[in-house]
Amino acid sequence: MTPNDARDALISTTQETADLLDVDGWTAEGTPLAEGCGSGEQNVKWSYFYGAPLPDGDLNSMVSTVAEHWRSLGMEVRTQTTPVPAVFATGGSLQGLAFTAGPSNLTISGTSLCVPGDPDDYR
Repeated sequence: MTPNDARDALISTTQETADLLDVDGWTAEGTPLAEGCGSGEQNVKWSYFYGAPLPDGDLNSMVSTVAEHWRSLGMEVRTQTTPVPAVFATGGSLQGLAFTAGPSNLTISGTSLCVPGDPDDYR
């Protein structure tokens, strides 16, 4: 996987997850951020944040929808209901993803897989 492939997998998974929720107002909080993996080698991974205003509706249902989708992508999933409804996932084509529903907005944040590359080339 190239650095661009890793970035694109993170963005597409984040956006397709948001599309499942039928919520208006999703926006990227900046562009994907390239960073080193901390392994001492020339490796890069991406971080990405996507948010929307908190809608009226069943937030726990949203958590279930996201959890089911991420499981279908081969990810290991853990959910929580307090202090805010949330889903955490690892595996598949990403290092990890998180979906939180509250207290004031919806957020999907994630990290791509670590792949060979120099983060400085992408900053």
